[in-house]
Amino acid sequence: MRRIFSVSLVLTGLITVQALAEDALPDSNEARRTKVVATVGATTITVGELEDMINARSPYARKRLTDPEALKGLVDQRVKDELFYQGAEKLGYADDPVVRRFLDQTLVQFYVQKEYEEAVTPDSVSDEDVAKYYQEHYEDFRQAEMRRARHILVASRDEAEDVLRQLDSGDPKLTFRALAKQLSLDTETKLRGGDLLYFNADGALVGQPDGARIEATLAKAAFDLGKTGELSTPLDLGDGQWSILELTGIRPEKIQTVEQASGLIRRKIWRQEREATLDKAMADLRAELKPEIFPERMDAIVLGPASGPIEHPEQ
Repeated sequence: MRRIFSVSLVLTGLITVQALAEDALPDSNEARRTKVVATVGATTITVGELEDMINARSPYARKRLTDPEALKGLVDQRVKDELFYQGAEKLGYADDPVVRRFLDQTLVQFYVQKEYEEAVTPDSVSDEDVAKYYQEHYEDFRQAEMRRARHILVASRDEAEDVLRQLDSGDPKLTFRALAKQLSLDTETKLRGGDLLYFNADGALVGQPDGARIEATLAKAAFDLGKTGELSTPLDLGDGQWSILELTGIRPEKIQTVEQASGLIRRKIWRQEREATLDKAMADLRAELKPEIFPERMDAIVLGPASGPIEHPEQ
């Protein structure tokens, strides 16, 4: 039963106390740690037990406990916890199914955390492994050049050339945006002045659902232009559709260095190693304990009326 209490203490957060003086001689250290600070019935609370509870707390919390009153308050709280524990134990709560289930779940979480999550941390990943991952996944750290443009879609080359003449007229009212809203046959873009958003050289739209892209002819024309504000020649999109395109934005290629990506890479490798370790541990436990499941016996499970019937797959 004391083991159950220990697990409970771990979950509720290890209460800390200011470390007592550690300058005692080694041969007297054990005697010092076994000194009883308080008793609750037959249970004792020792110096060593309290000392062992401090290490999980921050230096700030430990410093606060240099105040004798704060230290006394900590011991008082520990006594209260023990009183409540013994009261609950006396009434049989330790054997309650809800409590047992909670402790079982806690034991699993604590086991996984200590054995597989804290044993290896992102900081323990070597520089060599980081460099190797970076080389093997170089494209993940490269952001290709992106461009933004807008266009006016019309039904013939003559109309496209007329659009160019209006844009070159110098009339302040005949802006690309205004003409797109007035003349473009592209219902998806005309309300936003023909804006095609940002896209890559292959036409894939950036930040949009996978598969969203613009016409390859439009993408090529945008990447062929030298600077923002330039206009394309009339572009034949096929099926009797023509377009005039204006380049409105350029985002140069960006490459993240291995130093810049190091933190992200270490976390990725750590997660991969953790998952691999957990998978191996599960395989080893299955081989050792040989669990069996009898699905045909699940028909005997009865749920409450709010849950509805259990649907069993056909055997």
